[in-house]
Amino acid sequence: MRRRNVAMNIPSWFRRLSRTRSRQTSEAPHRSPERMWRRLIVGLSTGLALAIWLALAWQPVIAPDLQPGRPSPRDIQADRTIVYVSEWRTEQERARAESAADTVVYSRDMSIPIQQRTELRNLLLTITQIRDDPTLTKAQERERLTSLPNSTLVISPELAGAIARQKDDSWTLISNLALELYDRALSENRYMLNDQKIAELRSFSLPYWASLQAETPEQAELIALFSGSFLKANQFIDEEATQRRKQEVRNAVQPVTVRILEGENIVRQGDVVTPDVLEKLEALGALRTKMNWAALGGRALLALLVAGAFGAYIAVAQRDALKETRPLLLIFSLMALTVVAARLVVPFGIEWMQAFPLALIAILLAALFNIGLSLMSVGVLSVVIASLSDNQLATTITLFLGGIAGAFLIGRGERSLLFFISGVAVFLTIGAAQFTFHLLNGTIPTLNQALTILAVSGVNGALSAILALGLYNLAGQLAGIVTPLRLMELAHPAQPLLRRLIREAPGTYYHSVAVGNLAESAAEAIGADALLLRVASYYHDIGKTIRPFFFTDNQSDRENVHDDLDPLTSAQIIADHVREGRKMALAAGLPAQIVDFITTHHGTSVIKYFYQRALQQHDTVNIEDYRYPGPRPRTREQGIMMLADSVEATVRSKFQAGSVISSREAGNGDTRMRENGKTLEELVTAIIDERVRSGQLDECPLTLQDLARIRQAFITTLQGIYHPRVDYTPGKPVP
Repeated sequence: MRRRNVAMNIPSWFRRLSRTRSRQTSEAPHRSPERMWRRLIVGLSTGLALAIWLALAWQPVIAPDLQPGRPSPRDIQADRTIVYVSEWRTEQERARAESAADTVVYSRDMSIPIQQRTELRNLLLTITQIRDDPTLTKAQERERLTSLPNSTLVISPELAGAIARQKDDSWTLISNLALELYDRALSENRYMLNDQKIAELRSFSLPYWASLQAETPEQAELIALFSGSFLKANQFIDEEATQRRKQEVRNAVQPVTVRILEGENIVRQGDVVTPDVLEKLEALGALRTKMNWAALGGRALLALLVAGAFGAYIAVAQRDALKETRPLLLIFSLMALTVVAARLVVPFGIEWMQAFPLALIAILLAALFNIGLSLMSVGVLSVVIASLSDNQLATTITLFLGGIAGAFLIGRGERSLLFFISGVAVFLTIGAAQFTFHLLNGTIPTLNQALTILAVSGVNGALSAILALGLYNLAGQLAGIVTPLRLMELAHPAQPLLRRLIREAPGTYYHSVAVGNLAESAAEAIGADALLLRVASYYHDIGKTIRPFFFTDNQSDRENVHDDLDPLTSAQIIADHVREGRKMALAAGLPAQIVDFITTHHGTSVIKYFYQRALQQHDTVNIEDYRYPGPRPRTREQGIMMLADSVEATVRSKFQAGSVISSREAGNGDTRMRENGKTLEELVTAIIDERVRSGQLDECPLTLQDLARIRQAFITTLQGIYHPRVDYTPGKPVP
């Protein structure tokens, strides 16, 4: 006890000096990572500069003055004799060989002509029987003819009248010639008919043959009609065999060898540059132009300026948001991939560029980080894309405006609906921008142009929203950021750790829910991340599931097991719930942000109850043995968690013990009640002040104004929980 008194008599200035030195020692290692972070910024900025440089310098291997389909500005002759295999000419020969008519393989069905001839003959016999029926009048005969159930030739009333008008010998001639011409059409085509041959027979051959043998034009028309109607294709292309035949023909073509003699004219001035000419020039090495060092230097300078500005912005304006390596790597990777993708899309034309989903980057970065970083990144990418697309300023501005619209509406991406809304905003903004540039050029879009604008804008908005939603969680995991969608998944009671907490430590679970209510209200009061605090509150005490009955939350009517334990053992068991909770969270794959709440929600505070018991039992006690393992809170959210946990546990225990008095009772001047307890406001204030005095909040950026708002939020929430209730006892008047 004497040693303890000596320690307590140490001057306060010496203790403050010791704490300052220890804090400086603990913070010293953080300076080196900060320098490493700055070096990383410089390195990544340089890498971005090189990526942009390469993207800008990547041009087709064609001399600037030789473009396919354009006249050559100069005469070019071969400077040596070479022999090379022409891929272009070889491909032309292969295409010519496989397009030959004999490469098409047909199959035929001989049963079709026989069946069709039988149907024709039956129809003619049926008509003859109707005509020979003496019981039918001419009107009835026509009616019977029009009602014949024949799917090949439908007899109309006009056709029935023409048939009825024929005399017997005339009809006999028509029937015989119809069958004869049908047989002739098949025989002259070797009994193989396709749709093209049938069309030719019906249009030319059959009418001509019928006119040569018929007595009247009406007979010729009926003969051609009957014989031609029953012609049906029985020759079909065998696709599989045809493809095999074409491939065989292609493979049989030998590579075409081209010989160029020294002094031979490859292309003359004014002649159109063809693929064959380009191939010859490439074989001669005439397309290798001299390096334009001025242009290359300009590209390099532009890349360094853009990357330098972006790196400076991150180092100065995003210093707090981008302290870790993983988010930086994600941002630079997304930007590099976007540059490469844009370089691939540029050659396809302006419509493809207007459909390029640049807003995807804006939406992702705004949801994961902040709007400032999102807009800066999209601005840098817009400059690069403008350089890649021959300075298409209108297209670049259009894409940039679409990115702005998506970034401002996505928020933090708490719901999938926000991605849909952002996509619609991108669609409307890009569409409006394209209409605006048409008007600025003095033209009103035509209907086709308007439909194209709507289609391109819709594709851009849809791709931006769908890709951003699909990549949101993945990008968050790669950057080490827990997204709101992931947090809402973790908040579901079906999560394994929460199910175990509810089942094995129900008192701790309800304590965690109450802590979540307090923490969420405090976070909303100071503008912190309320959803993160709500979810972290559910998991902050999961370590208590290892030994649930060693904590008063879960003891209920049980005896306190700590009454039979040594204070040091009890303190270690209590502190172990932090270590065990961290192990459980890591094993379950919880995000690093949630794990940090588990380790920091007690900081390095002293387990006072068991420390005081130890002081009563032992002369010498090492206070470090009675501390939580820490570390102390380092973010505003972690500081709120520590305060909410302490306030909820303390206030609940005080209320259960009847040690909390109401403000009205405190104002009545009842000295006895004042000695027995404190008001809720005083209790919350004392807990917060104790945490501040003990230095547990020294490493988190909570201000005095924040603490005042947190205190008021706690009091308001607790008053809603522990407010006085009206006694509705029977017989007692209701107020």
